[in-house]
Amino acid sequence: MSSSSKSILTIAIAVVLVFSLFLLPRYKKNSATDVKTSEGRGFDVGVFEQNAIAALEPGEKKQLDSLMTNKSGNSDSLISFWDQHGKPGISAFYAEEKAKKDITEKNYINAAYRYFDAFKDANDSLEQSYFVNKAIESYSEVLKINPENLNAKTDLGICYAESAINPMQGISLLQEVVKKDPNHENAQLNLGFLSVKSGQYDKALARFNTVLKINPSRIDVYVFIGQTYLQMGNKAEAIRNFETFKSLSNNTQALAQIDAYLKELKSNP
Repeated sequence: MSSSSKSILTIAIAVVLVFSLFLLPRYKKNSATDVKTSEGRGFDVGVFEQNAIAALEPGEKKQLDSLMTNKSGNSDSLISFWDQHGKPGISAFYAEEKAKKDITEKNYINAAYRYFDAFKDANDSLEQSYFVNKAIESYSEVLKINPENLNAKTDLGICYAESAINPMQGISLLQEVVKKDPNHENAQLNLGFLSVKSGQYDKALARFNTVLKINPSRIDVYVFIGQTYLQMGNKAEAIRNFETFKSLSNNTQALAQIDAYLKELKSNP
């Protein structure tokens, strides 16, 4: 592979990673509160919470102290507090506590969503491993209560596939979802990503085009299609799809990245 081809491929991967970041997390990360774990001793959720508390402003700590003093029956307030501070891993802990006391689909899905986001937001492999396993536990509880919850089954499939715990089980779950509901956008999209990872580019294109049929407003899919064509060696189709995205998007940051990407592609025939 030539140096220019390597450069293009690096940018292609970067573009996919940038856009993938927009797909899953439901809560914003507070970049000012980097969390340290206990090196060499595995992930410690207590240390995780204490580091997050240490990063709070004095007024925020006072508010949290008040909530903790009245902790009994006040889990919703603690969940909300940590959601607002961009720490789904901590809010998930309190959501799970609530779910264990009041076993309902809604309560377990609230814990599962947050653990899932904490997994996607993790700083290192220790956090990732802990949170993905907790997400899997919570989604599994949801499906025990309601096996027809296709959103939960999709997220569970993604957890298995992305964490490398059991990729084939993850793919199987996603395939079950689209068999039940061919118009399930997120399942189709993630099957497309998995097809790209495994080098099944034709299948990936079919999945991505299905997503566009389901939801034409998902213009970010044009970026994934373009990157897939580039992996196939079809630069013309790649450029055409990136240009399509550019014509439809009003995201300034994304457009700047695509412009730079297109410039590099066109300057390396």
